[in-house]
Amino acid sequence: MNGPPIYEVWYRDDAGCSEAIRSGAPVDVELSAYGANDFVLEFLVASGLWSVLTSMEPDGLRKDNGKPWRALNGIEVLRELARVKRIAHCGKILRDVRLMMIAGFNAEAVYRARSQGQPLIDPETLSNHLGRISPRSAARTFLTHLELMRRRRWIRGHTYVADAHEIIIPYGRQSERLGRVGEKFGYKLVMLLNATPERERVVGFILAPLERSERTLLRIILRGLRQRLGRLGDWMHTLIFDRGYWGAEYLLGLKRHYGIDLVTRAGHDELAIVEDLNGLATAADTAWQWHREHHSHFGDIEVRCAGFEALDVCDQRGRVVGKLNAVLAEQYTPERQRLHDEKGCERPRFTYITAPPTTEKPERIRRYYRMRWVIENQGFRELTQQWALDCLAGRRFNALNSRIAFALMLYNAERTFRMKHPGPWHDEHHRLQQQGERNQLGGPSLAAYSRDGRLGLLTPGDYEHLIAERERDRIVTALREGLARGEPLERVLERLQNTPPRQA
Repeated sequence: MNGPPIYEVWYRDDAGCSEAIRSGAPVDVELSAYGANDFVLEFLVASGLWSVLTSMEPDGLRKDNGKPWRALNGIEVLRELARVKRIAHCGKILRDVRLMMIAGFNAEAVYRARSQGQPLIDPETLSNHLGRISPRSAARTFLTHLELMRRRRWIRGHTYVADAHEIIIPYGRQSERLGRVGEKFGYKLVMLLNATPERERVVGFILAPLERSERTLLRIILRGLRQRLGRLGDWMHTLIFDRGYWGAEYLLGLKRHYGIDLVTRAGHDELAIVEDLNGLATAADTAWQWHREHHSHFGDIEVRCAGFEALDVCDQRGRVVGKLNAVLAEQYTPERQRLHDEKGCERPRFTYITAPPTTEKPERIRRYYRMRWVIENQGFRELTQQWALDCLAGRRFNALNSRIAFALMLYNAERTFRMKHPGPWHDEHHRLQQQGERNQLGGPSLAAYSRDGRLGLLTPGDYEHLIAERERDRIVTALREGLARGEPLERVLERLQNTPPRQA
């Protein structure tokens, strides 16, 4: 192969490569999408998260297609970080020499493909690769990722939120295991999220056809966590979910099997427990407690709450199956007038069903339930808007599932990076917003490769400065040597003028 020697391993040495350019040593320089300020990618590698991400095994691979699957995983990670929503549009990454080598491809193969004007792989190869990763393999990798996050204490707090998100397919309904509910076609994604403010992390997920019960799917998530991590009640003290998970036997079963306290809302107002609570609310000895809340829509409001304990709960046939606690909450203006909505109707009374005690601090249960909005605001909204969670990776169910696993693990990693390095994150995020870029690979930069296997990442300005220094030193040296030999100044200048600048 013609050209400079190719090295299997490149080691990062910005200062060494800069000095090589300044001194005039042979250096290959490429334009790369890998930014010098790409702190997120460097954090992934240094923390061990990159190793976990690239370990998701394509257990459906029947024969070796010549492309290392760990490197294909690396490409998928880079695609997600670059916010390339569709695999068919990731050509920029596939043609980037530095990114392909970061992913794990052999440098010689990358340069050979580049010399032929072709990417080393095509987008279809990546899509097929994701389709060969089974849900079981994706789940194993996600749990390994979770163990690392917990071991590094990047997941803290004992309050968790569960909710379901619908991925609706408006057209092209040929995807595998596509579900249907009424006129809607798509999938259901149930997710379990740590609700600690500023430490939101996904700790469990499952994808299924749209018609699957979210209660059943949540139970599968919890069972998998218990098998891998042991008793859940030791670290997951409170679990919050909406009324879609209602069911007296179901709630009591979660408490009994997993040792987790629960907070939810009553399934509907016609339940016997709700009717009983409405009757108790009118009693003269009901101990109402007031507290103030702030809402984005209503501003500051007053809320009064009352707790009730050891209430009978019934199954669908009306049989008493156990006892739970409850809290009633009503919303008022700061002047303690009942709050009304935009249509002038009185805001309804909220009924919360829970396992922890309620009579001493009933407002605590309401605060717990309000934390459920974390999964809507910091969870699904960010995942759908920034990580394009609704964008399909192909028609195969495995491809869709494994792609979601990559996105959720990177979501956790990025939020961890924000927490650990707020300064670099803020500076880089602000710079990307100013440039109109929405990915975390930074803007264009220059990757310099020295002939002895060193890599330096430079901004265009830094490279321009180094070239200027090199040419200045070359001119000064030529002048000194010519004058020392007794040459006339004009002859030295003429020789310099006719000598082309050195190539980097």
